[in-house]
Amino acid sequence: MEPGTGPSGCISCPAEYPTTTILHVMKKLYSYGMGAALLLSGLAAPAQNRPAAPAFSLGSRQALVRQLQAQVAADIAQRAVPTVELRVAASQIFSGKVNHRQDLGKTGALLAGEIQGVPNSSFVLRMDDQGVEGNIVLKNTRQAYTYTADRQGNVVVQQVDIHKVICLDYDKPAGYQEPAGAGTAANRAAVVSLQSYPGARGCILLDVDGYALPAGTGWNNGNAYNAPSANMTDANVQAMWELVSEDFRPFHVNVTTDENVFNSYPKNMRMRCVVSPGSGSTIAPGAGGVAYLTSFRYNDDTPCWVFMSDPKSGGEAASHEVGHTLGLSHDGRLNPKEEYTTNSNNPNTVWAPIMGAGYYKPVTHWSRGEYSSASQTEDDLVIMAGATYNLGYRADDHSNAVSGATALARNGNSLSGGGLIERTADQDYFSFSTGGGTVNLSVNTVGRYGNLDIVARLFTGSGGLIGTFYTGGGGNLNVSLSANLGAGTYYLQIDGTSSGNPATDGYSDYGSLGSFSISGSAPAGGAAGEATVYKDCNYTGTAVPLPVGDYSLAALQSRGILNDDISSLRVNSGYEVVLYENDTYSGASLTVGSAGNSCLVNNALGASNWNDKTTSLRVRTAAAAFSRQLEAEAANVNNGMTVEACTDAGGGQNMGYVDAGDYLVWNNINFPTTGTYTIEYRVASGASGGTISADLNAGAIQFGNTAIPATGGWQSWTTVSKTVTLNAGTYNFGIYAQSGGWNLNWVRITRAGAARMATAEATTKEQADATDAVEVYPNPVTDRLLLRAAHSLTGSQYQILDSWGRTVLSGAGATHGIDVSGLQPGMYVLRLLSAGNKPVTRRFQK
Repeated sequence: MEPGTGPSGCISCPAEYPTTTILHVMKKLYSYGMGAALLLSGLAAPAQNRPAAPAFSLGSRQALVRQLQAQVAADIAQRAVPTVELRVAASQIFSGKVNHRQDLGKTGALLAGEIQGVPNSSFVLRMDDQGVEGNIVLKNTRQAYTYTADRQGNVVVQQVDIHKVICLDYDKPAGYQEPAGAGTAANRAAVVSLQSYPGARGCILLDVDGYALPAGTGWNNGNAYNAPSANMTDANVQAMWELVSEDFRPFHVNVTTDENVFNSYPKNMRMRCVVSPGSGSTIAPGAGGVAYLTSFRYNDDTPCWVFMSDPKSGGEAASHEVGHTLGLSHDGRLNPKEEYTTNSNNPNTVWAPIMGAGYYKPVTHWSRGEYSSASQTEDDLVIMAGATYNLGYRADDHSNAVSGATALARNGNSLSGGGLIERTADQDYFSFSTGGGTVNLSVNTVGRYGNLDIVARLFTGSGGLIGTFYTGGGGNLNVSLSANLGAGTYYLQIDGTSSGNPATDGYSDYGSLGSFSISGSAPAGGAAGEATVYKDCNYTGTAVPLPVGDYSLAALQSRGILNDDISSLRVNSGYEVVLYENDTYSGASLTVGSAGNSCLVNNALGASNWNDKTTSLRVRTAAAAFSRQLEAEAANVNNGMTVEACTDAGGGQNMGYVDAGDYLVWNNINFPTTGTYTIEYRVASGASGGTISADLNAGAIQFGNTAIPATGGWQSWTTVSKTVTLNAGTYNFGIYAQSGGWNLNWVRITRAGAARMATAEATTKEQADATDAVEVYPNPVTDRLLLRAAHSLTGSQYQILDSWGRTVLSGAGATHGIDVSGLQPGMYVLRLLSAGNKPVTRRFQK
């Protein structure tokens, strides 16, 4: 749901202008123990939304500005505080007492004040070349009016339900006590300086040491105001900052307590949240916090407010109010009716939505209204990360597949790592090696106020699931695992998960986001890595073992390997290392096989000097390490084939005579790596020749036909082959005689392509342009993945791989998109081959 359309009360405005200002006052709910559950009986039910009255035209923006400015000019000569006529209907005019006015240019003005003679009233009206926005609020009579303008600058005023402009009747509950001295001390000289994401695109300031509100905002009827300090200890400031930081951790925003950091951001990319308990009686009497909806984009430093200094209640209120400034509405219930749900009527759940009232629950999340009887189902994450506020999500910090897994740092037997789950579908993969024995790992979110409910999955080096580890229920967000593993390389997947049933006693994984750390131990040993890189030649200097995986510059540096600092390397048998000149596996490359390289100075492999040149690298199974010759004695044969052992691969001895309809199956053939394999058949034929086909798992995976020529004699051997793409795994391999008849000497399967000892790869601009010209959208996708390309996709072939590299969908013709509705949620890779173009790989999220 887009900002401005939430059922709890936003007014839809023309897309080219900011959404109508909406003032929200958050009920200050706070208590201790079971008393919180009793507060619901005292909550006022939200008013029923009434249809808006007909809009009344006020003419053009320029004419309205001239009219109001003339009234101010005429009136100011007679009295100190001028008034203006605020017409809301043909026969109804309010007299607005102007407490602040500002000339915004020839066609602009800002007016703020109150309705003369009407207690508990206010108005604010901004008119400039960007549009018109404003409102009139009459709290006592439950009336409200909003101002908007169309593309041509024609202004209208319209009476609306007051609950679509300001939330009322949410007083502080009985029994809440502020910490002694809160909001009474003078501004402190210094506040502990904290930042959650230095250099982020946007900024949120927790302002706890007092604030001089300038005149001209919508607060205090447009008057200036000096907000007192919250008088918080550094420890409480730290705790509140931790809570708010973790709530906004997925986004490209820096939560800070430092005024100088805040001032370094442009006005339309920052929000000040003033924490000042002593200001509640002036800004919003009885409230726990207050904010104007969508004010993050106002570009005038209008702040939001929190009137509690307790870290938990004040922190929940701060996230809630900043959420309003980013366009979010309340999370309430329809039955029982409540404006802010606390989930206190369900003692079995430990969760509440941030945009409800999360004071009483240990776990709070952003929400999309999945709980029972939700008053609205807007997508909090999509709204805040959308283009309206220009924040977006943080970049994914770890690969969503084993192919790019980040190696856990090792110090002796100790392992460590960490990361961030920043989107619902994000899964972070890590690799580690062990010499064999007990492996213990703990994965923890932040020490307090965590949002990420963690599930960990442990996989073998070939992708087999060893176990899923989760500590469910009761607000237990962390997880530990212990497993007795053999020597080798393993993978750890970290994911956010759900708890219970979102409709009754739990939550989905939608808002289970945030930071995590990994710590533990695994016995070191000879299997600590399939390759070892050294700082100096002749295998001397700092040595770092590396298991199979991809290592960007950041991944190398996390293991203590500096940029351009590798001089020699050892490689275990059956593996190879590809060194790259640039980060992210680009630029010139050098492939080093199991012979290793004792000195990359004047490289003996013939690819010039590679000393201190490596910026990223890959450790992988050697391309030519796998070769398997299949003999008849290992196969199951049907249809009367004569079977003989193949003892002479060079000729003479038959494996057997193959006739049309014969089917041979070899069980449990292990293909160690994902990639391209060549299937070779050595055959001899008389006059007929024929066709042979191959498959895996009784035809579940088809490799198609291979033509067998007539060799002219039953002992005149020839070799035919077919190249196929296959995911790593163990399969039953079969061949089937489609037609003809021949002697079959052997069948051989080989990993295609010898390992290149040295490669200087250069991609021409034309090739890069052709590759980059393919775009997949929408991303994330729900049902149909669409493709946009500079070249024709007619006749193209596609393959979709899951995070383990397994093919889950394939076909021909992607011109009209690809139906992915049957795929499970997760990360996928699209491999596209179209005529005359290089293969293209694109990643997308379902």
